[in-house]
Amino acid sequence: MARPKTNQERSLLIAWIIEMVKKHGRATTKDIAEMFGLHRSTAEKYIRVAIKQGELIRHGRCGIFRDQRAVIDFDMERFTHRGAAE
Repeated sequence: MARPKTNQERSLLIAWIIEMVKKHGRATTKDIAEMFGLHRSTAEKYIRVAIKQGELIRHGRCGIFRDQRAVIDFDMERFTHRGAAE
């Protein structure tokens, strides 16, 4: 069984999550759990804290985003049928 993380370790992980999302624009729970070797529920808990601290946006089940523009871009890419227009 893994040892519990200290407050300092948790704060550092949350800061890394915020930095990663702001750099890349988007991250999912799976991405964060795999990157830091966390259980899915632990990753969700850290994401909730990161959203509050880092002013990030949770968009349904699609992940967390750095700002509203990143959400719009993600949705436009997901729902646009580029093949039909060409």
